[in-house]
Amino acid sequence: MNYRMLVAVLMALLIIPMTARASETDAVPKNVIIMIGDGMSVGQVTAARVVKGSLQLERCPVGGFSATHSADRLVTDSAAGGTALATGQRTNNHMVGMTPDGAPAKTLLEHAEDAGKSTGIVVTCAVTHATPATFVAHVDDRGKQTEIAEQIAAGNVDVVLGGGQQFFMPQSSKGSKRKDDKDLIAALRERMPLALTADELRALGDVDSFAGLLAMDYLGWAADRNPPLREMVSLALNALSKNPNGFALMVEGSHIDWAAHANEEARLLGEMTDFDDAIGAALDFAEADGNTLVVVTADHDTGGYTPLDGSLADKSVTKGAFVGDDHTAIMVPVFAYGPGADAFGGIHDNRAIGEALIGFVQQAAAEAPAEGALAGAAP
Repeated sequence: MNYRMLVAVLMALLIIPMTARASETDAVPKNVIIMIGDGMSVGQVTAARVVKGSLQLERCPVGGFSATHSADRLVTDSAAGGTALATGQRTNNHMVGMTPDGAPAKTLLEHAEDAGKSTGIVVTCAVTHATPATFVAHVDDRGKQTEIAEQIAAGNVDVVLGGGQQFFMPQSSKGSKRKDDKDLIAALRERMPLALTADELRALGDVDSFAGLLAMDYLGWAADRNPPLREMVSLALNALSKNPNGFALMVEGSHIDWAAHANEEARLLGEMTDFDDAIGAALDFAEADGNTLVVVTADHDTGGYTPLDGSLADKSVTKGAFVGDDHTAIMVPVFAYGPGADAFGGIHDNRAIGEALIGFVQQAAAEAPAEGALAGAAP
């Protein structure tokens, strides 16, 4: 009898912490961060792990796969792939933040704004490029970057960080891609601090909102990029985390895709390293905060890259191969950390990721007290 009682007590002691961990896993995150490695699939992740020895990604306890097909093609582009992640709805290739019939699709960041949360995008390409645009704009063609710039300038996103000055400058300015006199640089400055160089960005200080357009078009390759993506993510998190209601942030390692399109293995590995370092910054924040969900995935694979030879001891890939220079239909990996992470295990359509993230934001808004910044927030 005493032995049975002892066993019962020991079992109870084991069950209690397991139950506590389960309740934490099931909790609704206050903050959500989605990090997109553009063009990143299993081959790119494998090679990065070889050259780094270990990845920040390995801190994520949950993993799965995403099928990336668009509404009208087996092989998606970044516009449709990004729209699925941003809105939870599949659309046709080239469409940004819209359904196939041309109706605007509400984005994760727009849902977060409704819930009183701060929002942001951090990318290494132009902020008007396909993937970031899907989180902040609605146009029927990804090529309408000047129109996307107008929507960003007139919108409510609290952190806008990347390149793309040429789409915000009036046509009279050297290098402008606009065909009108709209000065969207000035428009951005009216609603938030604005930096046009890395030095200006670092000099902004302790702000809760800012824009950084650090290049005419896209930022440079990782080897020469200033600032590195990790620093950009840290600056964004510092600003967004000032909101007691939480935030939603999208981060893109944009150049992974471009290196794969060009079949440039060395640059691909450099971009993967830079992106993984940025993932580390997000996970450091989430670990310290305890109420932040981090999801890392890709909008599609590019190039079908596979490492074929190398050395774990030397941390080198000596031989790799690409099946082509364009996107493929290969499933892409999904990694998750923090409250709600279990929702991202297994195999899903890409839109399911967007649905889940939006669901968490809506649930957090519904459960929040009906007062302050969240008063009247739509569930």
